[in-house]
Amino acid sequence: MGDGEEKNGILIVEDSEVQAFALKRMLTANGYTARIAKNGAEGIALAEKYPPALIVSDILMPVMDGYEMCREIKEDGTLKGIPLILLTQLTEAEDVIKGLDCGAECYVTKPYDEDFLILKVKDLLGNKTQLRNIPDERGVEIVYNGKRYMIHSGRVQTMSLLLSTYENAVLQNKKLMKTEEELKAANERLGETVEKRTLALNEEMKKVKLAEENLRENEERLRTVMESANDAIISLGAPDDIYLWNKKAEEMFGYRAEEAIGKPFHELIVPERYREKARAGLKAFFQSGTGPIVGRHVELSALRRDSTEFPVEISLSAMRIKGQWHATGIIRDITERREAEEALKKQVEELERFKKATIQRELRMKELRTKLERLKKGK
Repeated sequence: MGDGEEKNGILIVEDSEVQAFALKRMLTANGYTARIAKNGAEGIALAEKYPPALIVSDILMPVMDGYEMCREIKEDGTLKGIPLILLTQLTEAEDVIKGLDCGAECYVTKPYDEDFLILKVKDLLGNKTQLRNIPDERGVEIVYNGKRYMIHSGRVQTMSLLLSTYENAVLQNKKLMKTEEELKAANERLGETVEKRTLALNEEMKKVKLAEENLRENEERLRTVMESANDAIISLGAPDDIYLWNKKAEEMFGYRAEEAIGKPFHELIVPERYREKARAGLKAFFQSGTGPIVGRHVELSALRRDSTEFPVEISLSAMRIKGQWHATGIIRDITERREAEEALKKQVEELERFKKATIQRELRMKELRTKLERLKKGK
């Protein structure tokens, strides 16, 4: 813009550089030219040097705020005819009164609606001659919240500011209503989503409950099998602590489950002369999951609570649970089998002795018959 007032020249007074350039870009896009001042004092200086057709000003600024700048412009014989729009985030009635007191023509709340602001710019520039004060009109004194305000604006300017304030309020109300509608629609969508998700969660919960019931049934079956088993079932965790001890184990070794669980396996049922070897073997097993009796049927000696030893057959299986090796042993008391084997062995030995004796008798009988035949021939 050159010297002198230009038809589409607008002065922007805004301390926020980001908001100032955004406003300038919007005005330029709508066919206006614009200059920027960072505060009220700078705005007055630019207005005196390059009289604009319209001033758009923020209120809260350093050095000189928008109210003070507006008041000085309206008291200046050269600049007072320039219409002025106040932009602010303040929305109290007192702010409107201050706007009237300083003589502003329009009042727009931040964040402003671009279409609304452009409409106000067009209205003020198109009706500029109607906004001049009438010299004979007296000021109006207003008392609000205990404070007195002298309103010097003319009736047209006052009406313009009040109408713009009303329009701004209507616009804000429309925005609020739109926001409420959008919120209501969002809540309805959310309600539908929640309802669908609730139904899905209910289905998932049914599946979870069914899985839990199946798990409980399987655990019950497993517990029933373990408790009714004819063999002792013992499970161990590192270093070699017992955490499972079924009913047959109680009968076989003489310890109740609550007495055995948590105790070291090699100290509880391994005869003393074998304990160090058992401890070392279990230590190696819990590190590698392997060992000389893993996956095999091995006959060993075990120890009852009353310190009596008895023969057992043990089958040890390895399991890896959460990165740790565990062992489950199935132990069978083979005392009766050993006794039966011993009895059978004795019977076999007796049979062998009987067989040898029978053979000896047959040989003796044969020898006697031979001698008898010889005697008969000698006669």
